[in-house]
Amino acid sequence: MLTLTPGARVLTDRSTGWGTLITADGRVVTLNPSAAIALSVVADGGTAADAEDALVRACPEVPIERIRVDLDALLASLQKKEW
Repeated sequence: MLTLTPGARVLTDRSTGWGTLITADGRVVTLNPSAAIALSVVADGGTAADAEDALVRACPEVPIERIRVDLDALLASLQKKEW
């Protein structure tokens, strides 16, 4: 299971859906709306499956296979960077 480094936070602009990841060491990363959804779920203790479910609900027009590929890539990138 992926967890964010203690001290990292995800903030989301409710009007646009865009988000910001603030890492424990102060780096700031802009998140598109789907990444903001996925990382908000993970930041709240959810699993990759929970993030996938949230994305399916938020983006019903996107094929599940596309969601899985994109989510896997996002989570792999985050694990490499240890955010």
